[in-house]
Amino acid sequence: MDIRENQEFVEKHLKKNMILSTLDGVTFCFGSGMVPLATTIVYFISYYIQNNILIGLLTTMSTVLINFPQIFMANYIESKPNDLKVLSKISLLQRVPWFFMGLSVFLIKDSRWMIFSIYVIYGLYSLFTGLSNVTWNDMMAKIIPIRLRGRFFGIRTAITSGAEFIGSLLCVLMLSFFDFPYNYGAIFILVGCFMMISYIALMQTKEPDFVRNANRQPFIEYAKDLLTILKEDKNFTFAICSIGLATIGTAAANFRIVYAKTILPITPKDVAFLTALWLISRSLFSIFWGIVADKKGYKITMMGGYFIYLISYLCMNLISGINMLYFVFVLHGAGESVVSAIQANFIISLGGEDKRATYLGLAAILFTPLSAIGPVLMGLLIDGISYQAAFLAAAILTAGMILTMHKKVHC
Repeated sequence: MDIRENQEFVEKHLKKNMILSTLDGVTFCFGSGMVPLATTIVYFISYYIQNNILIGLLTTMSTVLINFPQIFMANYIESKPNDLKVLSKISLLQRVPWFFMGLSVFLIKDSRWMIFSIYVIYGLYSLFTGLSNVTWNDMMAKIIPIRLRGRFFGIRTAITSGAEFIGSLLCVLMLSFFDFPYNYGAIFILVGCFMMISYIALMQTKEPDFVRNANRQPFIEYAKDLLTILKEDKNFTFAICSIGLATIGTAAANFRIVYAKTILPITPKDVAFLTALWLISRSLFSIFWGIVADKKGYKITMMGGYFIYLISYLCMNLISGINMLYFVFVLHGAGESVVSAIQANFIISLGGEDKRATYLGLAAILFTPLSAIGPVLMGLLIDGISYQAAFLAAAILTAGMILTMHKKVHC
């Protein structure tokens, strides 16, 4: 297709694609909401593993396997006319592991081998999630016109966040139906079922064929081009550096509950209510940021979201009661909604039509070490000085992000 035919095809199937994408997201997030890595999965393996390093290894492994391979996939899909054909394979491989995770709980009697299989299978899920992410984002940029992306992804994220919250409630209900560990096995299989429904919706998407770079580069040459992008595209480089500062700072958010437990008498009901506030705030603000992005641009939206992050860190040092903690979680949900609904489209906007997959993949691989360094730095600050020092450092890093983006990034 030429550019005009491409645009006509996109407009013809726009409404259907938006509905299908939302249905895909709702069913996928309904399943993923049942099994957050930081809560359900870690809580399950902690029954068998008492070593915190081994428990933390699962999170580190997942982060690396999701982010690192994206740059390899970006090089591949930029030489292909159709992302959906690629997604038909890797997205299926992304979803199938949940069935094997459930079966391993039911069938493997030796707990050591069962946990080993969970690590391996979750690693495969993370790998194919990373490969799917960059491909899916590239496809969505093809089928959703730029004039609608902010509002569409804002509303979509709001709806899928609601589905994620309902999924988390279903998880609580499912845990009471069976004895441990079979309740977790049943949950894993149910997650696989919901994700397969999302796969069916995804495969109905209508995507135009559009070749950007028919001659696929050898990866060595492609890697040299990546270095050239970082050297010559200062706008992108400064954008990544600014978000990188905030990425290190957001690691402090992982210690909110731990800190609050040391100064407040928090109950499990309080934790459940905090989670609900966080998800509801993230859902509602996704719509708000989407509207702002379409009207004012991605840069202003990103700065606004991270400014709310900054306020939440400062408020952590002012907590004297549970109500202030509630307020902090509302702020955190509002800030996080920018990352989930807007950040990928912001990066896409920097790369242009031909290089959007490359820019997404390059950003992902650059954020990987920062995501690993952040928790370590914040942990060292907490152990060496105090929680307050870590939250203040996070606020300073976020302020640095906002200032850098304001001064150096243009879009």
